[in-house]
Amino acid sequence: MSSIEPLLNWITAKLQTITLAFDDPRIKPAVCLGLVERLTSRVNVVYVDFDLQLSSELQNLDLIRYDRINCGGRLTVLQPNDEIPDFVESISFQNMQQGGLLVLDSLNTLQSLLTDDTSSRGSKIANQKTALLVTVLQKLSRFYSKSLIIVNVTKSRPSDRNMLTSTFWEKTLVGGRMIKFKSDAILSVSQNQSHEVELKFQNTGHGMSSNLYEERYLLNVDSL
Repeated sequence: MSSIEPLLNWITAKLQTITLAFDDPRIKPAVCLGLVERLTSRVNVVYVDFDLQLSSELQNLDLIRYDRINCGGRLTVLQPNDEIPDFVESISFQNMQQGGLLVLDSLNTLQSLLTDDTSSRGSKIANQKTALLVTVLQKLSRFYSKSLIIVNVTKSRPSDRNMLTSTFWEKTLVGGRMIKFKSDAILSVSQNQSHEVELKFQNTGHGMSSNLYEERYLLNVDSL
């Protein structure tokens, strides 16, 4: 098991789109807060908080830890309004510094807010809208020389495998092929039997250096 530091160095060293995938939504608030705390010690972070979980976590912190995470104003948290396309467009008018990270938390909530109905056609249209807004955020992050992190909580769905006697369910990313195509890397987040948080690369087929896939990275998280 490797320290999280080499992974953080890699995340902040180059412009890329990274999907942070959670199978267990219960660990997401503490993990996202822990990652932000470590990242703001290095770079500025603009956090688009559709889930409002990070905002809630920050409100419950003591002043000393809040100041440590904010790190002299390196953290900017943006909360959405009801007009999602207008809100995403408004991000471009923020007084953002060059470099650092732009975080979208989460793709699930963004897609849900863009879904007008629950039919298959409605879901397809919402996925298309989501893809367009992710593209806008990618262009915006590159303009400001930022990496883009997209938080994604996987969903269970029937597998395409041919199961004769029962339905086989598997965890899949929200956004499916679209988000895999747009991601330079996917980091799966899980909790091991020792209640430690592990981050591991999933292969996106984009030709990433193989040595990164050989490691699991350990993140120490408070109050998990």
